[in-house]
Amino acid sequence: MKKLHVWVAAATVAILSSCAAPRAASINNEADLYRTWRLVELEGHTVDTSKLQRPAELTFIKMDNRVYGSAGCNTLSGKFTIGAPNKMTFSPIAATRMACKDMSTEDQFLRIAPKVNAWTITADFLVLSQDNTPLARFKAKK
Repeated sequence: MKKLHVWVAAATVAILSSCAAPRAASINNEADLYRTWRLVELEGHTVDTSKLQRPAELTFIKMDNRVYGSAGCNTLSGKFTIGAPNKMTFSPIAATRMACKDMSTEDQFLRIAPKVNAWTITADFLVLSQDNTPLARFKAKK
């Protein structure tokens, strides 16, 4: 009888844990996009901010669908378009052409920007992707 109680208790725990609320699905709320985002990852690699002349960040402006920021050295600007719930594209990004000691982060960011065709915001993170491949990850600037 004791074994039956243990088995029933274990089965109950298993059933209840399987009924737990699933992790929140990533639902893009366009209003969350319009802020400043600090670059933390490029193509799966953490950005070494100690090598940057200035913070690499993007600010999205709703009024004229503009994006401003820095890729770590130069300032940049351009336009973006929001499509279906998770679709985004950038117009060609313009950047100043100042030379900095290490341009690798900036060069990589400017190379991937034209590939972006999707975006996702989860918690305080923005991920820019090409289809299902994450290209750049940003943390919301507080």
